[in-house]
Amino acid sequence: MGAMQRNKGSRAERIVVNMLKDAGFDNAARNLSQTRDSGYDITGLEPLAIEVKDHKTPNLSQWWQQTTQNAHGNLIPCLIWHIPNTSRWSVRLPMSTLNSRLSSERVVTMDFEDFIYIAREMVA
Repeated sequence: MGAMQRNKGSRAERIVVNMLKDAGFDNAARNLSQTRDSGYDITGLEPLAIEVKDHKTPNLSQWWQQTTQNAHGNLIPCLIWHIPNTSRWSVRLPMSTLNSRLSSERVVTMDFEDFIYIAREMVA
């Protein structure tokens, strides 16, 4: 991965951390050791393992696969993505996050604002 891509990824992670902090999640932080140790992009909202993507061409299948691989143990995979030159941030979670009777193999996609509502119920 080139420096420009890394910088864009870091910038997107900082934006998401700031949006989370604005929503009251003061412990949200970038995972600075993720490159060395692997893992998810944003810490402080466990049990959510948050991966952040900012790309003009969405590749949700590949991004979701990476997100689920980085959610170890009992962590819940959470993908937050953005398409440049738009104001919309979207979030993908397993359906079972919303209702334990629903399949964890199926996913639900929502706006960032809806995610904040759900995250407030999940994060202690």
